[in-house]
Amino acid sequence: MEYNNPIRGENEGITLKVKFWGVRGSAPSATPETAGVGGNTSCVQLLTDQPYVLILDAGTGIRLLGNALVAACQHEDQELYLLLSHTHWDHIQGLPFFKPANSASNTLHVYGANKPQRTLEEVLRGQMDYAYFPVALDEMGAQFRFHPVAEETFVLPGGIEVTTRFFEHPGGVLGYRIAYQGKVVVYATDMEYTVANLDPRLVAFAQGADLLIFDAQYTHEELNFKTGWGHSTYLTAVHLAQAAGVKQLRLFSHDPDRTDTELETLERQAQQHFPATWLAREQQVIDLNLL
Repeated sequence: MEYNNPIRGENEGITLKVKFWGVRGSAPSATPETAGVGGNTSCVQLLTDQPYVLILDAGTGIRLLGNALVAACQHEDQELYLLLSHTHWDHIQGLPFFKPANSASNTLHVYGANKPQRTLEEVLRGQMDYAYFPVALDEMGAQFRFHPVAEETFVLPGGIEVTTRFFEHPGGVLGYRIAYQGKVVVYATDMEYTVANLDPRLVAFAQGADLLIFDAQYTHEELNFKTGWGHSTYLTAVHLAQAAGVKQLRLFSHDPDRTDTELETLERQAQQHFPATWLAREQQVIDLNLL
């Protein structure tokens, strides 16, 4: 069930909700044919009753989240937690435009994996090198705290448990399993698997989740010439959902050239295999208490 809830302030009693701010993969898509599902790149917010903002990925959708926080007067004196799946452009390109990062009264905790030759902090600072962007990371105002993670489990304030595992994507990608008060969300985007080679570790990682958010960027036909590009299909997504026994599946990381009509066709095809499948759409809120 979906709700159009505000950022915070009406979340009393919430166990766990999920709001999509960006659902595209690879690049933003701003056309009338993609506006219904949404054209911003990856950004998902987890709404809880905890007094901080919890975010998955910082694609262009995080700009909209920041604007909403400003409109709700919730953009200052905040602790914000950002969990990055990886640092490809479509997962970090919104960070320079995230308005709460400009407030000196805010602390932004950034979690993600170090690269072999560069730390997470160095990668994000590099994106804001003067050759690419006129404002350096240190000039944004907020206090940045970087938390490199590997395959581990850690607990955020208030008892939100986060488990991470690495999966198949060029350069690597982290999956996140987030558990809070008996509810579980698994965020598993930008992963390249097929039905034939689905990783048993991924099935175990998603096992019994209330909500699985999974990469379904390509069609089966597209994989014939995009193998190695780092994405899966809706067939892999529904197979994973079935094997892991999840309650609901949201197809994510939509191809930027895929129109709303084409995506809705893929949604119907996926539902033939796993009925509790829907597209992730911008501005949707999913209440895990009602799944």
